[in-house]
Amino acid sequence: MRRLSFLLIIGLFLSIPSFAQEVIYPKAEIFGGFSISSSSISSTDPLTGLTASLRESFMGWQGSVNGNLTHHLAIVGDFGGQYKTIAGIPMNSYQFLFGPRIMFRAPRITPFVHAMFGGVKEGVGSFSFTDPLSGVSISTPGVSATGLGLAMGGGLDVNLNDRLALRVPQFDWTPMHVGGVWTSNVIRIGIGLVVKTGGK
Repeated sequence: MRRLSFLLIIGLFLSIPSFAQEVIYPKAEIFGGFSISSSSISSTDPLTGLTASLRESFMGWQGSVNGNLTHHLAIVGDFGGQYKTIAGIPMNSYQFLFGPRIMFRAPRITPFVHAMFGGVKEGVGSFSFTDPLSGVSISTPGVSATGLGLAMGGGLDVNLNDRLALRVPQFDWTPMHVGGVWTSNVIRIGIGLVVKTGGK
């Protein structure tokens, strides 16, 4: 019995390297790339009072850093900015979100899901227009408002090698609460490169 226990302990110690190989993962992963945010914008005709809803796409950038706690669990900080000019009015949106990410690592691909919480800043830049009746040029200053932002989604990383992956894509549903109003029909898509640093 003592000999059997001794052999089991030796076998366990000899198998430790194989367990370590299975759980090798980077300490951190840094993502940067192109971002598209699509949201529905409502406008009311002042003459008829009818409300129309148009879907607009804002182009910009997105970046994130996740610190890997285990083989499958990470804490991620995600940041983005998108921009568009509509009817001569410059508009922008910024997100700064944090939360847990769960990854399903395989040799060639890494699918993941996450739930992030934080803030969003919506803004309208300064612009000028001419009053058609008086012909007077009027300039308006830029304004912005900050509120609560969420992101529920996930994505897929295709591993190019041990240190580099292609994210194709990251897809998030990003509802926000700005100015006392919930906007829930916003989605965000990010595509870019992931750099993996360190190893555990």
